Formats: sequence, structure tokens, C-alpha cells
Amino acid sequence: MTTKAIDISAWQGTVSVANFQKTGIKPTILRSSYTSWDSFKVHKDKVFDANIKAAYKAGKKIGIYHYSQALSETEAIKEAEFVLKTIKPYKAYITMPVFIDWEFGGRLNGSAARKRGKSRCGQICQAFCNKIKEGGYKTGVYANLSTLNAYLPSDLYKRCPIWVAQYHSRCDYKHEHIMWQYSSSGSVKGLPGRIDMNWWYGSVPEPAPKKSYSGPFPTLPKRGWFTSGDKGEEVKNLQKFLNWYGDYGLAVDGIVGRKTIEAVRYYQGREKLRVDGCFGKESLKRAKAVQR
Repeated sequence: MTTKAIDISAWQGTVSVANFQKTGIKPTILRSSYTSWDSFKVHKDKVFDANIKAAYKAGKKIGIYHYSQALSETEAIKEAEFVLKTIKPYKAYITMPVFIDWEFGGRLNGSAARKRGKSRCGQICQAFCNKIKEGGYKTGVYANLSTLNAYLPSDLYKRCPIWVAQYHSRCDYKHEHIMWQYSSSGSVKGLPGRIDMNWWYGSVPEPAPKKSYSGPFPTLPKRGWFTSGDKGEEVKNLQKFLNWYGDYGLAVDGIVGRKTIEAVRYYQGREKLRVDGCFGKESLKRAKAVQR
């Protein structure tokens, strides 16, 4: 099965739920982050948080990419760790792969790649993918055709699924690949400017299955509304429930802080509730009905 897909970043700006729905395209790959051209500094895409929330609410099947400038396995692992931290609050939203976009720009260029050789360049990409796998995600490598052929090992596809960029009427990559970016100048309803267009090969993944719970079902909070800064025993009950539900490792300190709010968002996303970080009546109602 072949399905059209798009990938977007801050170049498209903040996209509303309504505009995501207008695209009519389910698979959507979002840039979570990027590395600077001139020095090894990693940054979050400025619209990532807003766009992944909107894409999820619009029913998209979401994947991630990081624009890399990694010149070593150590740098690739640091990039992957940054990505994992960035996407952690949205883990339940992501059912498509998390890609390293290994693309020549500044410090990563043809000269630097030739100096390292094909085998080492493949190891750099694989180091990123291995770290992402450890985080519980599917993964893969994005590169253009010339980079794949001239700078990366021919057997990389056996170790890391490949997303090929080649702006042509056909994809000439000779090995197995899971996606082909065929244009950077597409036009998609609801999105501004030129859009990267892709063909995704295979079925579109469904939302991730729920993990099994462990331990006895905790005492639920009696009230159904918690916001940042709330304190008390009822907050402790909420934190105990969230730890039981998602193994978040929250400190049961009776204070609603950033980590508790992130855990509530993840719970709401998995339970198809409105994702606002406030554990309200609907969140409590759903908690009473989850598997025990």
C-alpha cells in the first residue's frame, strides 16, 4: 500500500487543527529539532509543541525528524537524547518513525563525510537510530539519493529503515526503503507555501497499543480538577495514579508541577481526551473506567 505523506517544520509556521484537517493527508512528519550549521548546538523547532498537539487533535499519524549535523557517533547520540527529551510528552501521539535527517549543510558536508568514509558515516546514523530505539520508538534515516549512494554504506537499509529524497518522477534508490520524498514544492490545502511531498510505503500505523499496568489499582483523587501549583493529599493520589498508569516516575510530593502536568497530558492523549494538562472531570471519569 502506498500513501501520500507530508513533512513540515517551522518554515510552515504554526498550523491550526482546522488547517491540519484540511490537508486530507494522514501521515505527517514533524521536525522536532535541528542542529546548527556552524557549531554543535541543538535546538527545538519553535513551532513543534503547537503543531504536534494540533496534528494529534486533527487525527494525524505522526512521525518525527531531527535535522542533523552530527560528525561522530557521540554527537549523534546527543542529538537523539535531545529528541527523546523533546518528544517525551507526546510519546502516545507518535506511531510513525523518528528519523535522523542526515543532510549536508554547514559543518556536515561532503568533505567531512569523505574524510570519515562510508562505514563511519553509517555508524553515525545508526548510533542515532539505536538510541531512539532504546526510547521505544520506530526509527530511520532520511538522506538524499546522492548522499545515500556516495557517502553512506550500501547495506545501511538492513540496519536502519531508509527515507529517500529524490525529486524525480521515480525513485532510483536500489535498496529497500519505507518512504520517498519526491518533491519539495508541493501545494497542500490548509498549509502555506511549498510543502515537502512523500510516498509512504505500507500500511499507515495505528495508534500505539496501551502498555500493561502493574501493581494494585491506586486510590483515585476524589475531586476532578487539578492545575499548576495545587497541593495536598488529593494531588498525591493523582500522582500515584499517573505513576501506576504510565510509569512516569513522578515524585509523590503533593505538588502539581511541570512533570505532573506533562504526565496528565500524556494520559489525556492516550485516552483520547482533550489534551490541556488539567486533570478535570472527564479525566477522572475515564480514570475510573481504565483497565485494572
